[in-house]
Amino acid sequence: MVLGAIVCNVMFWKLNKTPLEHSFTVVVILGFSVWIIYVLDRLLDNNKIDFVPTERHIFHQQNAKILWYLIGMFVLICAVLIFYLPNNIIIFGIVISLLTGIYLLIISKISSKNDLQRFKEPVTALVYVSAVFGTTVLHNPQISSLLIGFIFLLIVFQNLLLFSLLELKKNANSYNLAEYFGINKSNLIIIAITFTITTLGFYSIYSSVSNYENKVVFVEIIMSFILLIINQFDRFFLTNDRYRWVGDGIFLLPLSIIL
Repeated sequence: MVLGAIVCNVMFWKLNKTPLEHSFTVVVILGFSVWIIYVLDRLLDNNKIDFVPTERHIFHQQNAKILWYLIGMFVLICAVLIFYLPNNIIIFGIVISLLTGIYLLIISKISSKNDLQRFKEPVTALVYVSAVFGTTVLHNPQISSLLIGFIFLLIVFQNLLLFSLLELKKNANSYNLAEYFGINKSNLIIIAITFTITTLGFYSIYSSVSNYENKVVFVEIIMSFILLIINQFDRFFLTNDRYRWVGDGIFLLPLSIIL
């Protein structure tokens, strides 16, 4: 997940024609921040009395002490690197950090059966895309780039809803967005997202004059179709949690156009 965020962020920096040396600090801070939020979310879940832990949560529980040390060290590194960022990115980062902090605080204080828990996926998608894509368009926002960013938002949400759905199929007692929508409606939403992404993607390709931009959109379409395939062949991908490896692995596909 962290590596995928870094790879996609580099892809979007290149899309907006920003030299990598100018964005290197942002990429490093982003990698640490995604890891910190991911780990914190699971550590806070484990503190809830009524929470039913997954294998990932059990791992975090068993290694909580060292994970807290790593969180502290990475926060310190990020705090030092902030002084090397442009002012607009610092302000943008502060806003994202505050919203994420409020989100984590609320989630940590409510029951795992509270209705707000069901909306973790949409909130996570917005925060993730704001950090991965949002930081790259602050200096040069364009309509075509914003459309690509919206497509990326749909992919991230599709990924999170898919994971939520497969967790529900593994454990009928799961309390998440897929449980709220129901299995059939969740399946339809995943299909609808791929259809929407494909439509918007081909429109973007048709109207674009940038070869690199077209490559980015094509990669995004492939990412969505892979998620759809995982959903259609869920029995295979549920075995040994293959869906997680492949579902998170799609965010490494941009390497094909970056390298």
